[in-house]
Amino acid sequence: MEGIKTQATLWVLVMTVTLAVAGFSLPSPVLAPLMLDPAQGMLSPEASDWSRKVWLGVIMGLYPLFQLLGAPWLGKLSDRYGRKPILTLCLIGVLAGYALMALGIAWRSLPLLLLSRVLEGFFNGDIAIVQAMAADMSTPKTKARNFARINIGMNLGWVLGPMIGGYAAVISGDYSLAAWLAVAMTAVNLLLILWLIPNRPPVAAEQTLAPLSTWQLLQQPRLLPYFVLTLLSYGAVQLYFTYFNVWLVERLAWDPVQLAQAAVLVSVPMMLGSWIGEQLARHWRGSSLGIVGHLVMAAGMLMFVLPSQWWGLALTFIPAGIGMSIGELAISVAVSNRSHPQQQGQAMGLYRGLAVGSEILAVVVGSVALLAGTEWPFYLATLCGVLCALGFYGLRRTADRREQAGAQVEPG
Repeated sequence: MEGIKTQATLWVLVMTVTLAVAGFSLPSPVLAPLMLDPAQGMLSPEASDWSRKVWLGVIMGLYPLFQLLGAPWLGKLSDRYGRKPILTLCLIGVLAGYALMALGIAWRSLPLLLLSRVLEGFFNGDIAIVQAMAADMSTPKTKARNFARINIGMNLGWVLGPMIGGYAAVISGDYSLAAWLAVAMTAVNLLLILWLIPNRPPVAAEQTLAPLSTWQLLQQPRLLPYFVLTLLSYGAVQLYFTYFNVWLVERLAWDPVQLAQAAVLVSVPMMLGSWIGEQLARHWRGSSLGIVGHLVMAAGMLMFVLPSQWWGLALTFIPAGIGMSIGELAISVAVSNRSHPQQQGQAMGLYRGLAVGSEILAVVVGSVALLAGTEWPFYLATLCGVLCALGFYGLRRTADRREQAGAQVEPG
């Protein structure tokens, strides 16, 4: 009976992250056209193409910046006061952010749009808390499986959100409709949490740990290498997706519906990659998942700039999507395994904050790379993927040497 309850709770958590990511990604197909197309009226008609790209970068960058600030703090609160109350707080804050975004788009108010991104980013610690809840209910044998299913829920959200948002914007002619749909989806998510998730007390331990600041947790020797890998891995992912839409709008003149279709084409392989990662985790070490996943991801990102037809692009999405999911599974499980049960929320919050915060680096580094050519952000993404594979290989070699040294020590 307890196993049935655990599985039921896990599937509610999967639905929660699906709705959370769908709500976040609903407006994503409209942001680039909204800022880059002078006819949309978000900026004055006299605004230069360069200034439009800068404002788009600011709007895209505010979300990860404030998630980097908010997610570890919210995760730490969930360790102290329980997961459900803080998850509820997160969803209320995110709902308010989406409402401000809808008003900002409808009224063509850039300040409201900027404020909405601040609120959305700061309170969007819900995925980190869901991952901590999945870790709480996992055993060492089931953690990779549970995390893989959470990842499938996130990737499904990336399919549903852009498709609904892109079609809603084009069919209705109202770009704010996507944000209003995000409000509705977040409200449904909030009701699911309130009704179906049990309110468990904070994780108990025989000895209470001294509280750590985010900076202190970041410096923990057992976690620091994996946080560095998080930055590199998601730096690659963010470079890819940040300039993904820009490439398709500028080079191929795609509209919001086509951008939504592209998001689906890459998200389906990501769901497949989560399932493949779950199967491989039964037989492979986590480092093997990290090495293979990042090499496959790098190959897909490198090939992205080669095709000029949609079907060619779709072929590159397969290795990119599968590799991203396997690599993310390897890093998230490694961070969770090396975190104390009383610090799961804070550690996963820092992991998610760094993951999304890497978008800031992607925007800065990618903007500089654009000076060398529009292909260069994708070359840099490929390089980051290869560096992650090398990082996992180096950590594996270090662990093997320590294990061998320990086995050679004579007892007594």
